[in-house]
Parts: sequence; C-alpha cells; structure tokens
Amino acid sequence: MAERPARTRPIRVQVTARSPVVQAGLEAMMRESGVVEITRHNADVLLTETVPAGAQGTPVVWLSDEGTLRDGVRGLLPREAGEHEIVAAVEAVAAGLIAVHPQFLDTLQARPVMELAEPLTPRESEVLRLLAEGVANKEIAWRLSISEHTVKFHVASVLDKLNASSRTEAVAKGIRSGLVVV
Repeated sequence: MAERPARTRPIRVQVTARSPVVQAGLEAMMRESGVVEITRHNADVLLTETVPAGAQGTPVVWLSDEGTLRDGVRGLLPREAGEHEIVAAVEAVAAGLIAVHPQFLDTLQARPVMELAEPLTPRESEVLRLLAEGVANKEIAWRLSISEHTVKFHVASVLDKLNASSRTEAVAKGIRSGLVVV
C-alpha cells in the first residue's frame, strides 16, 4: 500500500455545536486526529451539528439525523458517527470531494444536488459514472452494449447538460453536484 504524501499544513476546521460540551468534544476529537487545526476564522471546513446557514463559501461537514444536503454542505454524517468517519469526511471535503454516510445514499441518489435545466437520462447517468471511472468510449460501448457512436452522442449530451467543455470537467461537476458518488 502506498504511503500518503505528507500535508504541507493541517486542515483548518471551525467547529460549531448547540451544546458547549458537544463542541468541546468535537474539537478535542479533531485535535487528536493530528490532521486538523481548530480555528475560529478562515476555516477550510466547517464541522457542525447545527443546521448550516450561510457558511459563506466554506464547505460544511454536517452531523445530522436528516438525510438531505443543503447549500454549502459537502459532508453528511449521522450524529452518532465515529471519530474515523468524521476525520475522513473532513479530509475528503477539504480535498474538494463530497462525503456522504452510506445510510443517506439512497435519499441523495434519488435527488441530485445540482439542479439541471434538463436532467440526465438514466443512460447519461451511467455514461457519466463510467467517465468518472476513466473508461474510454470503446469500453463504455462494450459495457453498455451500445455502439461507440451512441456513446459519443451520450457524452456530448452530458457535456451540454452539465455545461462542461471536457470529460474531466463533466466528471468534476458531476462529483461536486452529487450526480456521481466516489
């Protein structure tokens, strides 16, 4: 197994909670992880168990009993999530990914985070997921039992609907919007 590269600086995390005891516990947990630094300003990630309201551009990891993503929420975990799950979600969100606990996946997959003018068809969603895996058009055609020409048509449609100029940009937008779960 390859070793993870060392961080140049810790992830700055701001913690908010309804109870001072819960807040102190979350802050202590984050400090003990060794990958974060607790801050009150200029945070990379906001870790909260309160309903997030206007995080002003800071991505949020929300500890919740509710299985819905709100504006700014990029991490969604149940309140009873453990230390490793919370730290992993904070790291993923700081890296620009979306982190969702498996118990919330079915709810989220039924409703994408990003509202599109025209939603992706089920086939376009399959194509986007395969693009996220790095699969070439010829392989996509084989896996879906369609022609390579049809794959190109679906890729063009995905690019258009996501307003993306490349496959990579479409995948990035798909991940950020919750259309693709990694």
